[in-house]
Amino acid sequence: MGKYHNDQPITGGQNDPDLLNRHGFSNHLSEVLVLKHDDDCLTVSLEGEWGYGKTSVINLVKGALNEKDVAPIIIEYNPWLAGKPESLIQDFLLQFSSQLSINDSSDIALKAAKELVAYSSLFSVAKLVPGAEPWASIVEKVFSRFGNATKKIAELKKLDLLGKKKKVVEAITKIKTPIVVIIDDIDRLTPSETFQVLRLVKAVADFSGTSFLLAFDANYLVSVLNKNSIDNSSEYINKIIQLRVPLPVISERSMNELANIEFDNLSEKKLTELFESDEERLSWIYHCYFKHLISSPRELKRCFNHLRFVLEQVEGEVCFTDLFALSIIATKANNVYEHIKSTPEAYIGKRFSNDGLMMDKQEDIIKSFDDERSALLKSFDKKDSKLISGLLGEIFPALNTGGFAHYGVTDSDAAGRVSAAQRLYIAFHYVTPQGFISDQEIMQFIVGEVERVEFLENVLQDDADERFFEMMTHYSSHCKNFSFDVIQSIYDAFLKSEELIKSLEDNYGFMSRDLYRQMNWLTNKIISESDSKFELIKTIVEKIENAPLSTDILYKIREQFKENNLDEPWVTTEELQELETIIQSISIKALKDRLFIENHLESHVFFGLRRSSKEKARELLTSILQDENGVIRVAEIISNTGSDSSNGPYVEITDSNFSDTIDLVALREKAKAVEISHQKVSVQAALNSIIDGNKYYLRDGVKGDSW
Repeated sequence: MGKYHNDQPITGGQNDPDLLNRHGFSNHLSEVLVLKHDDDCLTVSLEGEWGYGKTSVINLVKGALNEKDVAPIIIEYNPWLAGKPESLIQDFLLQFSSQLSINDSSDIALKAAKELVAYSSLFSVAKLVPGAEPWASIVEKVFSRFGNATKKIAELKKLDLLGKKKKVVEAITKIKTPIVVIIDDIDRLTPSETFQVLRLVKAVADFSGTSFLLAFDANYLVSVLNKNSIDNSSEYINKIIQLRVPLPVISERSMNELANIEFDNLSEKKLTELFESDEERLSWIYHCYFKHLISSPRELKRCFNHLRFVLEQVEGEVCFTDLFALSIIATKANNVYEHIKSTPEAYIGKRFSNDGLMMDKQEDIIKSFDDERSALLKSFDKKDSKLISGLLGEIFPALNTGGFAHYGVTDSDAAGRVSAAQRLYIAFHYVTPQGFISDQEIMQFIVGEVERVEFLENVLQDDADERFFEMMTHYSSHCKNFSFDVIQSIYDAFLKSEELIKSLEDNYGFMSRDLYRQMNWLTNKIISESDSKFELIKTIVEKIENAPLSTDILYKIREQFKENNLDEPWVTTEELQELETIIQSISIKALKDRLFIENHLESHVFFGLRRSSKEKARELLTSILQDENGVIRVAEIISNTGSDSSNGPYVEITDSNFSDTIDLVALREKAKAVEISHQKVSVQAALNSIIDGNKYYLRDGVKGDSW
């Protein structure tokens, strides 16, 4: 059997066992169906909803019948194979005749088969009920395949239904072998066809020694009879069927066993270990929703078929529990599933595409679709509607209908949940969106299974840096064994990149895109989860190429030592002092070598040095100021003192914030002697601020308001 279910019933053999404990039931039913050759006809119904295993039970019954010491003749009739609804009676009698002669090749059986053929000829193709139709109306091609048997038809002088039926009964009685006729899938026929099959069993084929086993959904059958203007439908069924047998109730334990088999067959890996709280949520979704919504083996198979298809394409990109929950929705409420796919904003407040900005608040957008979602749920009964609504709330917490939705999650994206737009996109499109990075790719980057330099080049080229840093923050705990290599590769790729330079130039405040800030945050996260913090920090700080970010690391550590700070210091006091010595030396050399002038980080390095040692910072500026054009160099170094949302980076040199770092009187005198208009704009801004102490923006040199 393939890994996808094709809805085939079980056969009950060693390779296709009964997992629902129905063998005893089937054996008992087979005993009932075996009649003596002269017993009156018995009609038994096997009743159950679609998908509950009627055909599987029939196969178990056939297996039990064939194992008897004297096996009955089993006649199987499939109404689906009939050519036209009007010819069902003839078709049944001809199939009965054909299978009878195949199952028993004795002369007695062949005689009965011929009588059946003759009997079938009396039913006009154009009528459901026997009538006085002329022989010309009988379709000759129906009987041509029966050879000489058609000669008997020509000899008939009149339509004698009762006489012909009596001959059939006499011929069948002589066979002495019980006959069991099985008619399955009656509830899949059209109303007209279903009605004909019932009339066939009642009036046409009630032969002695013959039992009928009819399989159908009783509710459907009642609706069919109603459509055929039959009053008191249940009583009508009771006239035709002498023994009505419902399918055994499928126990919760049996369904659990089927589900466990399906879970085990999905993957050899533990599918819930990739995202936080996934194991707990899976248990909750299974027991509170799956068990009550997926109630038949057929629905279970369809649900896992859907889950397998999606999982094979996006495993590891979306938490398993949400994929499982969406498969339940797809199976039980496909209209809701399609609505989520076409209208994601009704569930997460965002669209998949960027066409048309949604300016309202997320909760307001979702609320605006309340009526639309409610209309979809009205097509279900009260119980299922409530369950589906609750399940939607578990998947999409903003709906506020689930009881476990927020369990253990601090970030829906980090937890791989489809309440994050990018995860929902993946679940429905089976692909990581353009500009996004998959969880698997991030893990390969972290452990070094891909060339990190090439990987980061692609990140920059695809404009995927924001998503990269988001994902790296999610997976920072996995960096422990690769911390320095990961951090250094990121620094090497981004610190002097055009993207970082542009983001610093365009920085309009906290909410603006800031690659440098993202690098800083990620560095802190990786260090905080390292088991060897001092060794990692020292290795980073010792590299002069890392000077800007190294100064930020030292700033973070100093804050940890302040009173009332709740963070545990990453290093000891002695280790901090060692790091201070290193950063001072590194920063001074980086500034003297103009290492970060092109990417606008010189001021960052200088102010980091100043925080570490005001004396060393003052010595450096004093020394530089003595050089020819030293004032220009000092202006470059101290030019970036802040940034605001009005016009981005600015410089503001005042007595209060610089008098302890340089001799401002001497600096102003030198600045006044410079032809300012000949300098680049950022230097012009710095020189003007040195002279008058006002605030100037670096991008255009415009004077700003001081706050």
